[in-house]
Amino acid sequence: MKHKLLIFDVDHIIEGNMGIIRLFCKDQKGKTILVLDSNFKPYFYVEPKEGKSSKYKKKLLDHYFREGKILRVEAGEKELSGEKKKLLKIIIESPRDVYNIRNVIKTWKENKEEYEYAISFYQRYLIDKQIKPMQWIQVEGKETKGRIQAKKIKPINLKKEPRLKILAFDIEMMEQDGEEKIIMISFAGNDGFNKVLTIWEGKVKSTETVPDEKAILERFVKIVNEQDPDFLITFNGDNFDFPKIKDSSEKNKVKITLGRDGSQIRLVRRGRISSTKIRGRTHIDLFGFIDHILSPSMKTEVLTLDAVAEELLGLKKRDLKWKDIREAWGSKKGLEKLVDYCLWDSQLTLKLSEQLLPQVFALSKLTGLIPFDAGRYTYSQLDEAYLMRKAFQQNVLIPNNPKYDEIAKRRMRPAYTGGFVVEPKKGIHPDIIVFDFRSLYPTVIVTHNISPETIDCKHKECKKNKPPEGNHFCKKTKGFIPRNLEEVVKDRIEIKNRMKKLKKDSLEFKALDNMQYALKIIANSIYGYMGYFGAKWYCYPCAAASAAWGRFYIKKSINMIEKEGFEVIYGDTDSVFIIIPNVKKSQLIKQSEKFLKKINDELPGMIQLEFRGIYEGGIFVTVKDVKRGAKKRYALIDKQGNLEIRGFETVRRDWCDLAKDIQHEVLRIILQDKDPDKATKLVRDTIERLQKKKATLEELTIYTQLVKPLSAYEAIGPHVKVARKMRDRGRPVGKGMIIEYIITKRTGSISDRAEPVEDVKEGEYDPDYYINHQVLPAAMRVLSALGITEQQVLSGKIQAKLGKWFKK
Repeated sequence: MKHKLLIFDVDHIIEGNMGIIRLFCKDQKGKTILVLDSNFKPYFYVEPKEGKSSKYKKKLLDHYFREGKILRVEAGEKELSGEKKKLLKIIIESPRDVYNIRNVIKTWKENKEEYEYAISFYQRYLIDKQIKPMQWIQVEGKETKGRIQAKKIKPINLKKEPRLKILAFDIEMMEQDGEEKIIMISFAGNDGFNKVLTIWEGKVKSTETVPDEKAILERFVKIVNEQDPDFLITFNGDNFDFPKIKDSSEKNKVKITLGRDGSQIRLVRRGRISSTKIRGRTHIDLFGFIDHILSPSMKTEVLTLDAVAEELLGLKKRDLKWKDIREAWGSKKGLEKLVDYCLWDSQLTLKLSEQLLPQVFALSKLTGLIPFDAGRYTYSQLDEAYLMRKAFQQNVLIPNNPKYDEIAKRRMRPAYTGGFVVEPKKGIHPDIIVFDFRSLYPTVIVTHNISPETIDCKHKECKKNKPPEGNHFCKKTKGFIPRNLEEVVKDRIEIKNRMKKLKKDSLEFKALDNMQYALKIIANSIYGYMGYFGAKWYCYPCAAASAAWGRFYIKKSINMIEKEGFEVIYGDTDSVFIIIPNVKKSQLIKQSEKFLKKINDELPGMIQLEFRGIYEGGIFVTVKDVKRGAKKRYALIDKQGNLEIRGFETVRRDWCDLAKDIQHEVLRIILQDKDPDKATKLVRDTIERLQKKKATLEELTIYTQLVKPLSAYEAIGPHVKVARKMRDRGRPVGKGMIIEYIITKRTGSISDRAEPVEDVKEGEYDPDYYINHQVLPAAMRVLSALGITEQQVLSGKIQAKLGKWFKK
C-alpha cells in the first residue's frame, strides 16, 4: 500500500546491531505516522594510496574487526577540489561502528585518507535519499497502529500542508524555603488549548492547582503527552526553561518523558550551543532562530520576548514588574494578574511561532535539515548543509571538517581587505538617490567563477579573470560553489517575479516570501562562509577575491557616476548615495533609470546595480575631533517621514529608551522640520525633566544580555553585577537572560550603583549619569554634525541655520 506523508522530524535508533531510520510524519488527514526504514546502511569513504586499491579492498573484507562488521566494499570515483579521486566505499552494519572502524583503518599503510565518516546517520539518509523535511514522500508498506515498516520511500511533489499541532509553554520561578522553585507553567496551543499549572490555591479561568513543584512537573509531562503536539515551542527554552525544568526534575526525582517513544528529554551540544531535543516531537526555541538569523535585520537589539513581539507582532508582554510578582506571590493577593502574565507569555510565543515557523520550514526545505537544526543553526552551518546535499547530487566528495591544527593555521592568516567605503560628506543633504548592487558578493562569485577548485588554472585565456589583486580563476569549467550559488540567485529572482503578480495577504505569496528569504540567507552568506576558518569548503583566496572584486565594481560605479556629473556623498560596500545637481525633483527617477541602464550594460554576468529609492534628506555625522564624515553612521528620511537609521544609538542595546527616543526625534526634527532650535529645545527640556526626577523607570532601563553562565564572567560590568544581586535575592538567573537595570544615585562605581529595575522606585535614578552618559551624548551625535556645540545646547543660544547644510 502507498501512503503520502509529510516529514517533520527524523532520527534513528539501533535494534540489535541494526540502524533503523525513523521518520515522524503526518498524513493528509493530519494523523501522526511513524515510518521505520531498516534498509539503509551507514558508510564512509577511504582513499587508498596509489596502486593499493585492490590490495586495500581485499584487506578490508578479510580483516576481522572487533569494532564492527563491514558488509561490503565498493570501488568508485568522486571529485574533490576539481580532482578525480578513486575511492572505496565501506558499507557497515551499524551506525555506531563507523568511527570505530575508521579509527582502525586510518593507521593502515595502504590508507591515504578517509572521508564523510562524521556525517550523522539520519542526515546521511536524507542526503542520499534526497528527502527533505517539511516536504512530502510516498511510502510503500502496511500501516499498523500508526506505524509503517517501509519497503520503499521516494520524495513526491505535493503542495497540500496538513495542520500541525503546536504547543507553546513558559515557566515562572520564585524562591521558596531558601531555594528556587517552579511555581507556574503555562500552555497555549494552536487548537485553542490554554492552561496554567500553579501551586497557588485559587480559582481563575484556565488554571489548574497542584500541591507542589513535583506535582507541577508530573502534570507538565502528562499534559504535553496528552496534547501530543508535533512542535513544542519556547522562547529561550534552551537556555532557561528546560535547564530549570531539568534541575527541578533531578531534585524532585521526576522523569521528563516527553518523547513520542516514551523517552526523556536530552541535551544536545554542538560547540557552544546547547539544545533540548525530544524524540518525535520537535522543540523549537524561537530565541535561537531570531538571535542567529533574524536579528541583523531587526530594529531592536534587545531580544527579549517583549521587544521581539512588539516589533514583529505589534504586541507587548503584560506590564508586571518582578517586584509586583514577588509581592503578589508573597501576599497571595493579586495572583490573578500573575496567572494572566504567565499565560500571555505562552500566547505571545505561540503567536510568534505562527509567523516564524514557516521561515524555519522554508530553510528546512532548502537545506534538507530537520526543523530542530534549521531553527538553531548559524549562517555557516546552513550554507554547509545546503552544499553537502548538492555535493551528493553532483558526485562531489564532501570535504572533512578541519582538524584543530588546520583551524589554528587558518586563524593565523591575516585578515583580507573588506568592502570599499567612500567617506561621507558630512552634514545634511537633500534629495538623496540610493543605488544598491543586487546581491553583490553572490553575483561576483558566480560571474567570476570563484571556487576552491578554479583557482589559478593553467589556461592562458583565464588569467585575465583576476581581481585587481590576488589569484585568477578558471572560466572554462564551472566551479562547485558558483554553479550552485547561481541556482540560488536565479531561483530567488524567479520567485520574487512571481510574488509581484500575487496579493500580499495570499497564502501563496507568504509561502513564496518565506522561500525567497531562505534563498537570500544562503546566497548572501556563502562569501563569508568561504572565509570562515571552520568551514568544509574554506577558501581564503576565494573570500579575498570576492571582496576585491566587490571593491572594484563599487569603485567602477562611482567613477561612472562622477563622469555623469553626479555627486557621490557616500558609498559603502554595495551601496552608493548620490545627488543629481540641477535636475528637477520630478525628473530624478527618470535620470536614475537612464544611468542604471548605461552602467548595467557595462557590468559583466549577473552583476547589476539597482535603484533603492529617493530620500527627502539625509544626515551624516562627524567623527569626534576629526573633520570628516563617519562610516556607517547616517540617517535618511523618505516622503512619508519614515527614518532609516544606521550606526546611531537608536539601534544599540546599551542605551536606555530615553536616549534612543531623543536621538530619533532630534533626527526627525532636523530632517523633516529643518529646525535646529526645536531640536535643541527638546534636548534641554529632557535634561530638565531628568533633573526634576520626572523621567520614568521604563524610559531609563538599560538592557544587556547574559551571553554566558554568570560564573564564567571575569569582567564585572553593570549587568553582571545586577545579575549577581538578582541571584543573591532569590531570583532565577541564567544564560541568555536579558538583564534590566537602572543606574541609581548611590555610592560606588557605575556597576556598584546599577540595580535591578524592579528594586528601584520612581525617582531613585542618578540624573547626572543619564544626562552626561546617555541623553546628551546621543543628541550630540546628530547636532554636532551641524556645528552645534554642547555648550550651545545647554545654554539655548545657537546660531545654526540649516539652509547652508541643504545644498542644491
